[in-house]
Amino acid sequence: MNDNITFKNPSPYLKANFLSRFFHCWLGTLLKKSKKQPLEVFDLYDLLPTLDSVQLTDTLERNWFDEVRKAKEQKRQPSLLRATVKLMGFRPLLIGLCYIPDEFMKVTKPLLLAFLLAYFLPCTTMSTSTAWLLASGIVLCSIFSSILYHPLFYAIQQCAMQLRIAYTGLLYRKLLRLSSQSMNKTSSGQITNLLSNDASQIEMALIFINYLWLAPFGIVIVVITLWYFVRYIAFIPIAYTLALLCSQLVYGRLFVKIRSKILQVMDERLKIMSEIIKSMRIVKMYCWEESIEHKIKNVRKREIIRYSYRLILDCVQTLFSHTYANVVFLLMYGAMWYLNIALDTKYFTISYCLLAYLRLSVVDFFNYAVRNLVQYLSARKRIEAFLLLPESEQDARIRSRSFIETVSLDKSYILVNNYKNQPQLPSLYCDLKVAKWEMDLPFTLKNIEFNTQPGDIIAVIGPVGSGKSSLLQTLCGEIPYFDGKISLNGRFCYVPQESWIFSSSLKQNILFGKEYNSALFKKVIHASALDKDFCHLSHGEYTVVGDQGVMLSGGQKARVNMARALYQDADIYLLDDPLSAVDVKVGNHLFEKCIKGLLKRKICILVTHQIQYLKDATKIIVLNNGEGVAQGTYEELLKSSFSFAKLLEDIHQHEHNGASGDDKRKISLSIDDSDERAENGPLLRTQSSRMSEDETNNNYQAAETKATGVVKWHVFLDYFRAGAGLILGFVLIFVVFTSQQAVAIFSNWWLAKWSNEEELRYRNSNGTCSSKVELKIQLMSDNEWQLYRNQKFYIYSGSVAILFIITLIRVVSTEFLCINAARVLHNR
Repeated sequence: MNDNITFKNPSPYLKANFLSRFFHCWLGTLLKKSKKQPLEVFDLYDLLPTLDSVQLTDTLERNWFDEVRKAKEQKRQPSLLRATVKLMGFRPLLIGLCYIPDEFMKVTKPLLLAFLLAYFLPCTTMSTSTAWLLASGIVLCSIFSSILYHPLFYAIQQCAMQLRIAYTGLLYRKLLRLSSQSMNKTSSGQITNLLSNDASQIEMALIFINYLWLAPFGIVIVVITLWYFVRYIAFIPIAYTLALLCSQLVYGRLFVKIRSKILQVMDERLKIMSEIIKSMRIVKMYCWEESIEHKIKNVRKREIIRYSYRLILDCVQTLFSHTYANVVFLLMYGAMWYLNIALDTKYFTISYCLLAYLRLSVVDFFNYAVRNLVQYLSARKRIEAFLLLPESEQDARIRSRSFIETVSLDKSYILVNNYKNQPQLPSLYCDLKVAKWEMDLPFTLKNIEFNTQPGDIIAVIGPVGSGKSSLLQTLCGEIPYFDGKISLNGRFCYVPQESWIFSSSLKQNILFGKEYNSALFKKVIHASALDKDFCHLSHGEYTVVGDQGVMLSGGQKARVNMARALYQDADIYLLDDPLSAVDVKVGNHLFEKCIKGLLKRKICILVTHQIQYLKDATKIIVLNNGEGVAQGTYEELLKSSFSFAKLLEDIHQHEHNGASGDDKRKISLSIDDSDERAENGPLLRTQSSRMSEDETNNNYQAAETKATGVVKWHVFLDYFRAGAGLILGFVLIFVVFTSQQAVAIFSNWWLAKWSNEEELRYRNSNGTCSSKVELKIQLMSDNEWQLYRNQKFYIYSGSVAILFIITLIRVVSTEFLCINAARVLHNR
């Protein structure tokens, strides 16, 4: 809804050829521009049609509605997973099948490398041409693996992004259709978690979903390859790998339980923060800062404790992932050492590369797949529960009909598109017997009946608390009715008594996403008495209002709110006392130009306390304690036995008695000075933003301040200081990480040295290349060689044990340093 992003910049991807799309050459222009200068919003390309949120959300929403209908017929619980599978089809599986050649190349490359290393051994019989062929094969495997993997990963990421867009749109539309009862049961923190956390789980789950079957496929390939070289020894790493895979399933279930507990506390914290932000003035007025700060810290402390449980599981998984290859080597070569099987450099190379492949695709990616899938299944239940919440009555009726186009709701007004193929004129018939918020509560409204036609102005009056606003909410479907009938034909618009604006230009606040029509816009501005305000602003309707711009008074917000409703050009208008926030002169202008002017052919249901407008009403409905006590024209009510004159006097008296001193002053001044105020200062500012008109207007379209360059060192130092102190944090990061890497390098070097000596010993025992064998290995007896072999194994075992311990220290210290830094920085 911002003027700055209404430009069109089609993506070059749409016209790019196959090679350009495959190698992403179509991004070259944008990358060159980013190298010369920072990118702006208008530099970015438009979204691709495949990522259009409206189309994706429509498809998923239609699938979900079909699933709900079928589940109701089959008397089962509706499944969002079925609707999701119907949306995506077999695309993720087809992308996963394309990974199979890449998996074969990852296994073939270490085999070629192992045979190539034989060329560099003493007295090799391999020809140079064969060595070149092997080297070329390694290079080609690497090239084709990269060419295949990255486009496929990009394709699966696009599918995952489409699902996240569809889920977010589905949740947003459901949020707009929730009934008041459902909204009362749903906190803002819960909605935030659904949109930010739960909706993102499907994206992460789909990215790694194919590794649920690619990991077992890779295990089979590795088993066959290792069996060819080391026979039954190959089952040792496979058994260890399968044990890790089984543990991932257990970890996944634990992650779900812990994450659900974390989300509960997170919902509570977000709810508290939302309430505090809304009530900041009350907090300051009563000096509740310390008590509320204590409350927030307690909630955050409970959240950190539950995060700590999750970090423990993360530490265990990271530990076994980082030490996977070393532990498997220890088990494999320990078995070969125990069984007196000679080690070979070729075996070492093949095993090392294949285990690195297993660690990445099986241990890591399978872990991500299981964890994200289990988390998605848990998030899916929460999303389904939210999607099955009761909707407002109006939306439920509209959605149940197949001829509805779209439903768009907002807290400021509600718009419902007209029925397709509907020839009748707009009309509204209400025969309300009983309406109430819940079945077991007393009635909110009863015995209200009226019928309208285009051009009618229905005024609804009554004492405070008589149910006037509740009547409009019932017509909108917010309050369910349990007996009676409401028939609505046409598009309707609801304008609440509490006006609001959002941070954007005045023009966008009025358009609210609709296409700009110059003639209609000018009529709306004049009818809403906003033309003088626009004339006295250098940017006119482009002036930014809201939190990041000029502050408006209550009356100005009411006029913007009224203009927003008029621009929608609906058929039926439900107006909840829109004239109460403006002075008498402006109110008369709005009534004459808006209600009797632009809306003269519309149906208007007007709730009002302004008795001077009742004579112009087609019909007046009088409410008292939620019940319709009288209705008719102004003259009919005066002549009836109902004490209409007494009611008007009570309303008039309440208006004057209920107004504060400031309100009375506003009324008295506005009659005489409204023109002067319009000329001198059409927009009110807060004390903190009082400045000249030019300075205020310059705030519009001000360039966003951007920080460029590198991140300053003090940012990292502050983070270390918050996590564990500057010295201790540096020691943990530098010493522990360096020690782990040094021990890992030593462990691999020692194992390679051992396998080389085994190779030399083996060749020497067969009498080959004796002149090239090291003197120490050549002169060793069998007993001396066995003792030497034992020494190699013990040192390697010790290095693996030390590596395991250091990795554990590194993982635990890093995780808890981060969580402690988060706690300290939050408390600041």
